[in-house]
Amino acid sequence: MRIAVLAAALGVLPVQQAFAASDDDIAFAPKNFADQGEFVGVSGTLTGSDIAYKNNSYAIACFKDRNECLVTSIEQIGPNRIGRLQYPYGYPIVIWTPAQIVASEEASTFGCSKVTITITRKTETALWVEEAINQTTPQCMNSDGKIRKYTIEQSIGSKRLNGK
Repeated sequence: MRIAVLAAALGVLPVQQAFAASDDDIAFAPKNFADQGEFVGVSGTLTGSDIAYKNNSYAIACFKDRNECLVTSIEQIGPNRIGRLQYPYGYPIVIWTPAQIVASEEASTFGCSKVTITITRKTETALWVEEAINQTTPQCMNSDGKIRKYTIEQSIGSKRLNGK
């Protein structure tokens, strides 16, 4: 680091290059799956083509007795910076079977999309789907109407540490 600072001070390296950091320099924990019968949890990086902050960590905790899944997340928002830990958000469970859990937010009359989360227990996977709703209402006239699908995968940092 001292050499980079000295080189930047002497004009050998541009300052931005001397202090360059990437948007994936924070290593979040690896993917985790827990199934205890009445509780199922999955955490890892939400991945997909339209993710604003690709280096992130999501935790989904589903409770059969409460009939809901709670989701919280945190994202890297810039080089060596993370955003605020998001408050838990609840999604009502609509299906709970030995094979899968499906939680889906109730359609709002004001929102332009709704989220459905499907956890497949045997494969230890989670699918996050955002689908367009209320597309004929004025507040959604600028919505692109796309269906977006994301999965929970290994974190970028975990992949980097394991050479994958």
